[in-house]
Amino acid sequence: MISTLKTLSTLIINETLEMTLEEIAVAYREDLNPSLLAAAFAKTYKLIINISNHYYGLTQDDIASFSLEKLDFCLQTYNDDKAAFSTYFSANLRNKFREETQYLNTQKRKVMFYSESYDVMVENGFDLESPEQMRETIDNLASYGLTEKEMVYCDLILKDFTNTEISKLLGVSVMTLSNMRKKLREKLMPLALEY
Repeated sequence: MISTLKTLSTLIINETLEMTLEEIAVAYREDLNPSLLAAAFAKTYKLIINISNHYYGLTQDDIASFSLEKLDFCLQTYNDDKAAFSTYFSANLRNKFREETQYLNTQKRKVMFYSESYDVMVENGFDLESPEQMRETIDNLASYGLTEKEMVYCDLILKDFTNTEISKLLGVSVMTLSNMRKKLREKLMPLALEY
């Protein structure tokens, strides 16, 4: 989350910092300016952190990705006649987090959230794959219709690269990587349902 905030902070121009979220939404609908999205993310950062604390199993990258996705949606669809922007965004973000965490088994989520090492996960009945099994997993992903870049992304994730490192290696922006992750989740949903 903090790395996303730092990256987006470079896009923010001073005049957007003085705007309210409602004013940013109006301007964003007209222009879809990344500077406005970055400013809105900075203004809602603490709210996002507070909301995410109620959902187990979401990584910091997931939280940033989902938040940017919903923030973009909310900025484009906000109607100031109904509620404050922060209320509208909060409701949409909570729904997204709830939707995503419902796919995770409760026990698995808690173990993943609280585990700090491989040993703790093994003690709780979850074992990680060997390098050979990881290669086989990557090869099996081809049957889900993944693009070459998506396959490379999955391979790099299994090799413990961060999303920031992956975006540099693939030569794409953080936003593009966020969209790629969203498409991957949709394509791999049948795989998640097997577990």
